[in-house]
Amino acid sequence: MSVQAQTLRLTSGEYAPFITQTVPDGGPITEIVMQAAQEADIAVSLGYFPWHQSMNLAQTGEWDGTIGWAYTQERANNFIYSDPIYTESVGFFYLTEREFDWQSPQDLDGFAIGVTKGFIDVKTLTELQKSGVDVKIQEFLDEKSKIDALLAQQIDLALGNIDVLKRVIAQEVAPSQKQNVAHHPRPIRITPLYVLFSRQTKQSYDQAERFNKALRRLKADGRYQMIWSHFRQAHYNH
Repeated sequence: MSVQAQTLRLTSGEYAPFITQTVPDGGPITEIVMQAAQEADIAVSLGYFPWHQSMNLAQTGEWDGTIGWAYTQERANNFIYSDPIYTESVGFFYLTEREFDWQSPQDLDGFAIGVTKGFIDVKTLTELQKSGVDVKIQEFLDEKSKIDALLAQQIDLALGNIDVLKRVIAQEVAPSQKQNVAHHPRPIRITPLYVLFSRQTKQSYDQAERFNKALRRLKADGRYQMIWSHFRQAHYNH
């Protein structure tokens, strides 16, 4: 790291197994961000907050940016987007005692759906409401809270990253309750996630450009793919 290295202060939320404080490398998304930043000669300081707070801190420029967000035009007005760092599949989780199937938005009519506060799923469901689909939106601060509410029958469906919620069920739900939750194979969205650089921060334009060039080098020389390969071997091949 050169003496000219700049510190980039990034926020994020707990999104295990992809972004997490519970493992040394922070999960594969964190590792990719850190390696790209190192390649770009940018020192990174990470702060973990509830997701909506992570967004607010970066949007105001109190922090320089935030990791792990999908694209919206509203966000693009406030942030410079990196190249994609990960593509997520987001779907519905339901109680096995209640049969659930959906093929079109109309099939969601009448359901109370739990979503994470600050995520684009809130906007997606709000747009469904505007189109005449009677969905009830309940917002939660983290992923575990959605599954807890589902098990307590406070909501009908929990909406989230399929791998993230499967991990919550596997590691944070009582063994006697694990089999009570299933997920529907049809995702509601498959979405790239990005690092967002705050337009309130003067060095963001330069740092975003350098970060993107470094990320492209990681993808070109195989290091990006290697991170995912190592993660999948460790995470899925117990």
